[in-house]
Amino acid sequence: MKEIKLKIVTPEKVLYEGMVESVSFPTVDGEITVLAHHIPIISAVKAGELKIKASGKEEFFHVTKGVLEVDGETIILLTDAAERSEAIDEKRAQEAHERAKQIMAEKRTDIESYAEAVAQLERALSRLKVVRRRKGGKSSFNQ
Repeated sequence: MKEIKLKIVTPEKVLYEGMVESVSFPTVDGEITVLAHHIPIISAVKAGELKIKASGKEEFFHVTKGVLEVDGETIILLTDAAERSEAIDEKRAQEAHERAKQIMAEKRTDIESYAEAVAQLERALSRLKVVRRRKGGKSSFNQ
C-alpha cells in the first residue's frame, strides 16, 4: 500500500511523525480522509477524533483546533493540543463533560463564558469518544 508522511505538531512538541496509509480528521464541514498522493489542500481542523492507519493498524488521537496542510507527499497538522487515546483518562474526561454541562445549564448572560463552556463540552465529548473507541466500548453517551 502507498504511504504518505504525517507530522502532528503541537506548541510543545512533535507528537507523531511517520509514514501512514491514511489519516482521517474532523473539519467544520465534516470528516476528511487523506491518502498518499492526495491533491494539495489546506484545511481548518476542529476538535475531534483523528484516526491514523499505518501498517494495517489504526491509532486514535484527540485533537483540538488547528490547520492541516497536504502537499501530496506530506501531511502536516499544526494543532493547539493533541493526545493519543491511551493518554486520555476516561474518568477525568467524564468529569469535564459534567462540569461543562453544568456551566451551560446555568442561566448565564455572559456570552463569552457560555461559548467557552460549549467549547469545553465539545472537547470533553471528543476525548470520551476517542478513549471509548480505544477500549472497544460504545462511543455514545448522554450529552
